[in-house]
Amino acid sequence: MMPSSDPPYELEASRVDLTQALKIVARAIGRLPVDASLRFEDGRLSIEARDTVADAPASGTWPLSIFVGGSWVRRLAKRMPAGDPIRLRVDAGRLYANRYSEPCSGAPREQPAPTERSAINEEVLISAAAGILEPLRVERLAVENLVAEALARGTSSWSRGIVAWSEEEKKMRMIVEKAWMQLAPFGVGMPDIHRLVDKTIRDAWKTSLEK
Repeated sequence: MMPSSDPPYELEASRVDLTQALKIVARAIGRLPVDASLRFEDGRLSIEARDTVADAPASGTWPLSIFVGGSWVRRLAKRMPAGDPIRLRVDAGRLYANRYSEPCSGAPREQPAPTERSAINEEVLISAAAGILEPLRVERLAVENLVAEALARGTSSWSRGIVAWSEEEKKMRMIVEKAWMQLAPFGVGMPDIHRLVDKTIRDAWKTSLEK
């Protein structure tokens, strides 16, 4: 599902700066089948996948995060199309870097649940996600339960609806996106994490009132 194209998604970035940022992320993800997010804030384009983020100065309009497959990052890191600056834009569900494009979305794609849990270092990923969510008062046990529920469900929760984020929740969205990148291999969706954070905040508020 793509966000509205009004205002448009259009950025310009230096060929050298963008290539450097893409190479950093490409080295981190290797050949893993992961999505990368592109976020623009304060004159900087942030490209993030899993626990790695790299920035490049940019100018233009990019209202919300856009998600694209890791192959887009790897291919552009190896061979950037001709031209300087590089023009990034979203059109008809595709993310363009000048003329090169791949499908993109306003939300991460569904990730299949692992068929063999031993293939994924569950301990490391859960620990990383718990650390990311700690500022939102989410405990590790709650993250473990979330993963267990997702594995039992067997599919990502993205098919059950997209989270609507307010302007005030921008910082929370960034945290949730980072945690999602750790937990997506288990079938955990961003709506799952958002609901967990909301419940944690509500419970903490109720506890404070009772004191």
